[in-house]
This record gives sequence, C-alpha cells and structure tokens, in this order.
Amino acid sequence: MMTLCKLFNVPAKHYDQSRLPESMREVDFYLIGNTYKELHRCEVKLMGKGNPESADAVIARNSKVFIADKLSDLNKRQLTKLGIEWVELRNSDALKRFTTALKNLRIPFKEFAGNIDERLPQIFKEVFR
Repeated sequence: MMTLCKLFNVPAKHYDQSRLPESMREVDFYLIGNTYKELHRCEVKLMGKGNPESADAVIARNSKVFIADKLSDLNKRQLTKLGIEWVELRNSDALKRFTTALKNLRIPFKEFAGNIDERLPQIFKEVFR
C-alpha cells in the first residue's frame, strides 16, 4: 500500500499504517481523507492463488479498500455491490483501479505517467530504509 501511495504521490498525511483509532479493529493500512474522520480501512491479501474467503476479512472489518494479487469474479462482484474499492494486482488495469479508488475516496494524488520499472526501485529504497 505504501508503494502504491508513493507511486501516485499521495501526500504522507493521507495514509498511515501505524495509528489505530480507539474502538477500531486493526487493519493493514489506512487512507485518510481531509479529516481524520475520513479514515478508510484497507486490507491487503497477497495469497498467491485466489482465496474466496479472503474477502470475508474485508467485510468483517468494514474495510473500504481491498488490495489482492488475485480475486475471483464472484469476489469482484460482491465487493463492488458492497461499495468496497478493490484492486487485483495481477490485472493489467490494477494501477487504473487504484487511481479510481483514490478518486472515489477523495484522496489527493498525482497520476503516474512514468516507467514503473524505473520508479519502483526508487520507492523501495524509501520504503525499506
């Protein structure tokens, strides 16, 4: 999630993975709107093959965004019906879906137009220092 946020130049004040508001269950990541009241829970599941039960955690935790490497067509339909933004990383339109999620949640960002193979090593240096 942090890599995606950095790829799209989401300002640091609009994402977090360390704060846990009182009375909220722990989740993987938060996207933050203009106020702390606009706190959007994000789940990340990188399970290799599609795992139909992975969407259950998103629903149980009332998450607004679900990032997965693989999703079934049924998962996609269910998540869409529930108004949950989802991104399937193995899909060729994953970056486009992430920008759509940012737009829908009113999270500021800049469109990515560079070479992802060149940009990712730079981001990894920032993220893993």
